[in-house]
Amino acid sequence: MQEMISPFGGYKTISPFVMVIFGATGDLTARKLMPALYNLLDQGILPDRFFIVGVARRQFSDEEFRQMMKEAVIKFSRSGEIKEGIWKKLAKNVFYQQGMFEDEATYNSLIGRLSQFDKEIGACITRFFYLATPPQNYATILAYLNTTKLAEGCGQGSSRWTRILIEKPFGKDLNQAKQLEEQLAKTFEERQIYRIDHYLAKETIQNIMAFRFANLMEYLWNKDFIDHVQITLAESEGVGRRGKFYEGVGALKDVAQNHLMAILAYITMEEPKSMIAADIREMRVEVLKKIRGADNPDYIVRGQYGRGVLGGKETVGYREEKDVLPDSLTETYVAFKLFIDNERWKGVPFYLRTGKRLVKDVTRIDIQLKNRQSQFFSQFKLPEGGANAITIQVQPKEGISLRFLAKIPGLSYEIKPVDMDFSYSTSFHREIADSYEKILMDTMMADQTLFATARGFAATWEYITSIIKMWENQGKPGFPNYAAGSWGPKESFDLIERDGRKWVV
Repeated sequence: MQEMISPFGGYKTISPFVMVIFGATGDLTARKLMPALYNLLDQGILPDRFFIVGVARRQFSDEEFRQMMKEAVIKFSRSGEIKEGIWKKLAKNVFYQQGMFEDEATYNSLIGRLSQFDKEIGACITRFFYLATPPQNYATILAYLNTTKLAEGCGQGSSRWTRILIEKPFGKDLNQAKQLEEQLAKTFEERQIYRIDHYLAKETIQNIMAFRFANLMEYLWNKDFIDHVQITLAESEGVGRRGKFYEGVGALKDVAQNHLMAILAYITMEEPKSMIAADIREMRVEVLKKIRGADNPDYIVRGQYGRGVLGGKETVGYREEKDVLPDSLTETYVAFKLFIDNERWKGVPFYLRTGKRLVKDVTRIDIQLKNRQSQFFSQFKLPEGGANAITIQVQPKEGISLRFLAKIPGLSYEIKPVDMDFSYSTSFHREIADSYEKILMDTMMADQTLFATARGFAATWEYITSIIKMWENQGKPGFPNYAAGSWGPKESFDLIERDGRKWVV
């Protein structure tokens, strides 16, 4: 077996920096950020000296916080193990600042600490402020970064050295998203703002552009050859410890507004003029502005999981989860049909769905091609779903497959569908970096290509907000309406089957 090689070959070591993580004791830091920093250091991307300052409400010493982060890296790093030497290099650069987000003293303490780091290095080092908190804390943190002039960087006067990283959900509707944008604009320039949707940084999503525009596939990528497109993002897990966050947010805002829309943008966008970040981002925005279909109630299905069996174990319903109201009307599943109002995609339906406590974890894009009109093969019954399809497997087992018809070996002439598969792991013998490693590295390199834009979020929120308003005018949904361990509510099957089609998975 060939040795797996680093996903970051050819990148130079990054200059010293300081990253302040607000909400550092939460799941995001433990599961994603600290393992990503460890792996970047292990790959030689990070310098020997840099500074990670975790800020949260709980009382920890630097050493206690480091030990907690070490346990997180051991548990969640993609390497599956920890190199003690690499961990010690990381640990010496990790610090903790206890404080309340709404207390100005927290930010004044940071000013002194960050100034010490600048003095140690002997220069104004770049500052990254990462908001890894629930969205309700964003406004408070941004306000204090502004009033204390922390956002202005070294010496509180050199904003060129600061960047802000902000996680989804980016507001709860179009109005909130606009308010957040206005607040960001008061403190930061657009070049400093990194709006994170980690699906944009997934290797398989980035590869869609290469698959389309670097190959003959682009000739097929339109209404003349494509019958319909399905996008599925299914999770087998429930809300777990995120009940308090998830209540009132739901699948539509938590996943559909960002992750599903990010995938949709790459599938449907026009070819950018260049690899420059502005050109790529502009094409994503332009196609998202063309989404139609939110005004038709027959195009939208919502659901909430009840009790069920998953992996041979009985599971509780959503309303029985921790921090969830016993009569909650928050949806854990959403499926919808939409159209893109441009010449390329005229009349092509897109079916998108996401949900929790479904049969298995899978994210995939299924592009069903139209059947070729062949007099020669008209005597054969084509398989259900059509003869040809392209499947982009985002996770797990990242890859692409092409389904086509082939003759079955034998004396008679029979045909059946077969798959031609491409797998990342077998084709490249290269590890696939976690999307947060790419997010952090690109932020440090000042590359905004894989980050969302204000205009892009405005376009998706306009579509999603129309759905929210439609739901508000409807009666209470009959929740729960699907069992844990199923593929969702019956209405989600009706959504696609009344068009004469079926979900591929």
